[in-house]
Amino acid sequence: MRALLIAVLVLLGIAIAADRILVVLTEDQLAAAVQEEGQLPGEPDISIEGFPFLTQAIGGRYESVRVGVDVAALGLPPGATADIQLLGAQVPLSSVLSGSVSSVPVDKVVGTVTFPFDYIGEQLGGATVTRDGSGLRVETAVSLLGQDFRVAATAELALVGREVILTASNVEGFDTELPDEVTAVVLDLLDLSLPVPELPFGLVFTGIQVVGDGMQVVAEGSDIVLEDPA
Repeated sequence: MRALLIAVLVLLGIAIAADRILVVLTEDQLAAAVQEEGQLPGEPDISIEGFPFLTQAIGGRYESVRVGVDVAALGLPPGATADIQLLGAQVPLSSVLSGSVSSVPVDKVVGTVTFPFDYIGEQLGGATVTRDGSGLRVETAVSLLGQDFRVAATAELALVGREVILTASNVEGFDTELPDEVTAVVLDLLDLSLPVPELPFGLVFTGIQVVGDGMQVVAEGSDIVLEDPA
């Protein structure tokens, strides 16, 4: 019984070691294909999700692969984050073991770009921006007619091509009723267009939402083949 237990533990250790080695090999070869197809300046960090990995490797299909990208290289501002996920990546085990992965068909690629509230506030002249349901709440100060007015407004978001359009409404003063001239100035100030840099793989922007830490733009692509000419 003791010998059997030792044998089982040894086999388990070998299986775990093989699992981890295959992860590294597959991630390295995926990184080369992702870099080439995405025209990235350097090899991205690849993380294959799901455990155990070995069952995915034998099947040659990976349900979720995270791609770490350099946000500065994508032209994103400081504080912004980007996440790219490959869904249904197909990499035959034989190609991994022989080091001959030349193409990787992927069912779907989903990318997200998140702009923090602070960045949006900077584009609005130093306003304070927070979440307000599916939109934004913007608080700022306006000097007009010889007075300083503290105001708050809501802003709805719309995605037009690769631009995020902010449209303000419901302007109100903190301490006093606002003159019409001040309301007009605030509405004009908060009407803003923010460009969104292009993402790798020719992803098409499909939606926008407000999340806990900022404004998130979603892009998608289907039936993409990652090519590594090497």
